[in-house]
Amino acid sequence: MDVSLRATSHLSDFLPEGGKMSLEEGSKVGDIISRLGINTDLVMLIVVDGKLGDVDSTLEDGAVLDLIPPISGG
Repeated sequence: MDVSLRATSHLSDFLPEGGKMSLEEGSKVGDIISRLGINTDLVMLIVVDGKLGDVDSTLEDGAVLDLIPPISGG
């Protein structure tokens, strides 16, 4: 199955070229985060197909995954 990936800020550096990843059926968000080498502490929000998710969210073919880091500034 194929999943589209989007990320903001420094997390975008971890995304594959083209922003797509092929995974086995039944894969979870945590599988992608691990495969990309992202420390889970760097991800504040996980959005799957426009809905709030988490590392245990199961992905379906054609899903769109957004990874959003903590926001900082002042």
